[in-house]
Amino acid sequence: MPAKISYCMDMQTLRRFRLPLFPPLPALALALAQLVLFAPTAISGTSDWARFEGGAVRLISSGPLADGRYDAGIEFVLDPGWHTYWENAGEAGIPPQVDWAASGNLADARLQFPYPERYDDGFSVSNVYKDGIVLPLALRPDRPEHPVQLEIDLAFGNCKDVCVPASARLSMTLDPSEAEDRTSHRAIARARADVPMPAQATDPVVSRLFLRKDGKKEKLDLSLTVPAGTNMDDIEIFASVPQDLSVGVPRRTKPEWKQATGDWVLSLGGLPEDLVVLPLRLVLVAGRHAVEQKFEINRSSGAVTEIHPARAR
Repeated sequence: MPAKISYCMDMQTLRRFRLPLFPPLPALALALAQLVLFAPTAISGTSDWARFEGGAVRLISSGPLADGRYDAGIEFVLDPGWHTYWENAGEAGIPPQVDWAASGNLADARLQFPYPERYDDGFSVSNVYKDGIVLPLALRPDRPEHPVQLEIDLAFGNCKDVCVPASARLSMTLDPSEAEDRTSHRAIARARADVPMPAQATDPVVSRLFLRKDGKKEKLDLSLTVPAGTNMDDIEIFASVPQDLSVGVPRRTKPEWKQATGDWVLSLGGLPEDLVVLPLRLVLVAGRHAVEQKFEINRSSGAVTEIHPARAR
């Protein structure tokens, strides 16, 4: 069912009283009566929690304006067994979508995604976050001397045994003179450390892309160059395209795939036929280190252009 704020309270308090997701009304009334006596002090660096089936979500902020921007984040806490999705959900799922239109004094907003993990339910493979995640936000005010009224409409998918489309409206005020929230600052910094960075010469990289037809299906073969000491089987690859497009998930090449020419294969099925140039972002994860490469694939000629190459080829 769509996520709306049914009741909002601090997650530590929720866990302390062990409230079920949708408690019976008498139990809810009793819990709220207890909260009157034990309600925690609100933290300025967070918004209220918005509950949804399988978890909760809120906004957090590290505090004052720094270097012309606010560091903030969208924090998800998920119940056991539930997961939500990366920027490209994969073969199934709903990626997060954010509408900033209702915000005030906001000149620019950038949403970042830490690298995900791969989830195979036996029918499809998806790119997911389990347990919880912070999606970092970099927010630049239009007038730095005035507060930003951050108002977002968030839509996303949340899945366990079934997938539930969810939504929430979140808001908080970002003030240039606000004190630092160290807890939120650490959470945002940890998440930002897992955001893929441009690949460097010492990183594993995609060194060759080859576009081919496999019957009527369009496939992209990926060949990797890995540094000494890195095992090819320890690398995960994730693919992302603009949100109005969709591609499959990269899969490790199997011996029976006779036409495959690379280490990994990405299916491009589902793209509009009239799309000539495909913007493609590839994320490579080795251990807890994630790097990204950006390409443009000309589907007519097969030409591949790397944007800001990681190294000389």
